[in-house]
Amino acid sequence: MFLLRKNLHVPGLFLFLLLLSSSSSSSVSIAKAQYKSSPYLSPTTVILNYNKMVNNFKVFMYKPNKPLNFAAKVESMFYSSLQNSTYITQDPEEAHLFFVPFSQDTSTRSLARVITRIRSEHPYWNRTLGADHFYLSCGGIPRVSDRNLVELKKNAIQISCFPTRRDMFVPHKDLTLPAVSIPHAPARRVRMGGEREFCVGEYGKDVSWIGEAMRLGCVVVVVTEGAVNDMPFMDVLRWREMVVFLRKGEEVKRVLGESDGEWHERRRGLGVVVSKHFVWNHPPLPFDAFNTIMYQLWLRRYTIRYANVQ
Repeated sequence: MFLLRKNLHVPGLFLFLLLLSSSSSSSVSIAKAQYKSSPYLSPTTVILNYNKMVNNFKVFMYKPNKPLNFAAKVESMFYSSLQNSTYITQDPEEAHLFFVPFSQDTSTRSLARVITRIRSEHPYWNRTLGADHFYLSCGGIPRVSDRNLVELKKNAIQISCFPTRRDMFVPHKDLTLPAVSIPHAPARRVRMGGEREFCVGEYGKDVSWIGEAMRLGCVVVVVTEGAVNDMPFMDVLRWREMVVFLRKGEEVKRVLGESDGEWHERRRGLGVVVSKHFVWNHPPLPFDAFNTIMYQLWLRRYTIRYANVQ
């Protein structure tokens, strides 16, 4: 149905498999039950890694070339939260990642000049050709031949808005911001007998209701024409265990009618648990939207060190 990042959770998976291979049968059963009931891809390490991130993660922010303005509210919320967070350091030598700020209306020529300035004034870009840098852009970087923008698009981590155009998103590298939740009903609400309720919407259209629907205990159904690889927090959450993805053209009531109460209750419960990750707080709170985005950046802090190209 949709793609999961498989290369970002080897430590968590290793610990889990090690536990299964070295424990008694009762411990194995407990571990299996805990994993099955968890919404996280790495339930054995997520809390530990998150606490390490909060205590240690440092980001150096380059000075913008002009006052910033953003087209989307969620972009402004992320930027403001980052700017005022304890993650920001004034010492680039202690930074794990580097943030390149620019406005959405910046032209490709101006953006190329921004990267040229960073390359010439600081030594950090050339160490990895931008692989330990990230930027915020809901519109994405278009395909151009300029070396600076090629490196920015190919190597740096892009944080964009969900959903993202397929040609503007690189799975396993890029991230998407969850929309600012607004308390309105999704496109359709489907009842399948008893208290089983589904909230149905189409991928690519309004998605701001997803977090609110999960918070209220409604199982989310996303209708899509193809694979979805840009869901928010894809390298943190087990989306397939919480949300139903249906191909466009599938008969919704027929497919959902095949589910039973236990199947529905499990997804509803997991959705309620993870709904906190979709909330934008001011100031940010633990495990909310901003801090979960930062957690994903923390997971990406070990970058491939590209050779310097002259």
